[in-house]
Formats: sequence, C-alpha cells, structure tokens
Amino acid sequence: MPDINECQICGTPAPPLAGQCDGVAGYRLIHDPWAAAPSFLDGNLHFSCLEASAKSTRFFEEFTRMVQAGHEEVPSLDASPPPLTRMGLGMVPIFSGAECSVFQSGASDRWMVVKRTGPWFRLQHEDLLRMRRSEIPRSPAEVITYRLPMDVGDELAQYSLPELITALGVEDKYAPADELASVDYEFVDYYAPKRILEYVARAVLPIPDEAYSFLAEYAGTYTPIRFDEEQA
Repeated sequence: MPDINECQICGTPAPPLAGQCDGVAGYRLIHDPWAAAPSFLDGNLHFSCLEASAKSTRFFEEFTRMVQAGHEEVPSLDASPPPLTRMGLGMVPIFSGAECSVFQSGASDRWMVVKRTGPWFRLQHEDLLRMRRSEIPRSPAEVITYRLPMDVGDELAQYSLPELITALGVEDKYAPADELASVDYEFVDYYAPKRILEYVARAVLPIPDEAYSFLAEYAGTYTPIRFDEEQA
C-alpha cells in the first residue's frame, strides 16, 4: 500500500506545509486519479506535483464534490453492496472565478479556497478580517504530526525548515529556501523509534488574487455564526 506520508503523485516525502503540501483522508472517498487500479485517495500531495499533473482537473472535480457533500452513499470500488458512506465537508459555493472557487461552511466560520489546478487553502473568520485590512493571512499555529519515511540524522531538533526539506531530498517540491525561511517554523518533538516528528509551521497562504478580493469585500458583510447559550 502507498505510504500516506509520501506524495501520492511522485512517491517522495511530503511533510505538510500550508499552501505547499496537504493531505486527503481516505474516509473522504475521493477517487484517486493517479492510482494504477481503482482506489480512494489517502495521503499527502505536494501542490507542485498537483499543479503539474495532467490529472489535476479531474482531482479538482472530485475534491470539490467532496467539499460540498454531506454524509452520502458512494458506490464501492468494485460496485459490490453495500455502498460506502462519504463524510464530506457540507460546504456551499459562494464564488467561482477563472482561477479558483470559494466554499463556505454552513455550520461554522470556515471557508475553503480551491484552485482549479488542485491546491486548496483553509480559512477562518480571522483570516477574512486580515484580508479586509489588506493583510496576508497565515496558517494557524497548530502542531503537525508527521512520520518521517527515513532517518535524517541526530540534529533534527536543530534543523531549520529549509534544512529539513533538503534532508528529505524534496527541495524541488517546495518553495525555494529563501521563501521557506519566511515560514514561522518550530520543532516540537521527535520520537525516534517511530520516526514521528511534531512541528509548527505558520506559512503565508498564497490566496489567488480573485479570491482575495472577493473575500476581503465579503468580510465586510459577513455575520459570524453564533451558537445559543445552553438552556438552563
């Protein structure tokens, strides 16, 4: 089986980094355009590989179908019963442009920008407010857990992000080192027996101009979702 920690297109290490590499969970039941046999996509994707692929249009169609789906039945790969249940994101389209589409959650203050070449960006209300102020949004300061497919040496805790990417041999799959240096990268922990790396990487989100302009204006009229206080 393919390693979910490797890019499902090129097969090389793919540590997640917002705007440059992200993962698709198998339970989303997105058909894998790159698999030799019918299968569902499960694992990480370099956005550079995705944009260069001749199958990126098919991925965009499959991915955005999942983004808009709720819990729905999906035929199994061999058409045998029973059907499978997809856990979609339940978002609705609010913008469609030449370069990308924008989707909004009906249950929380969450948005997704999906480029027609495949890459996607997750946004929160704070990001829209930043765009309203003509600022560039960054990914949240969340701990990312990644299993290294190889041992990269004893100095892992001292590596910068460009050094980590180079040690994994995938510097051609990510932005140049000078751009990676602008990412707020922090080593958190490493469990050597399982090669489990934990890190934080706050990166600039390269939102397409058409989506940025739309969302900056949209933020001025959007009312955040508020949940009623629990009744006594």
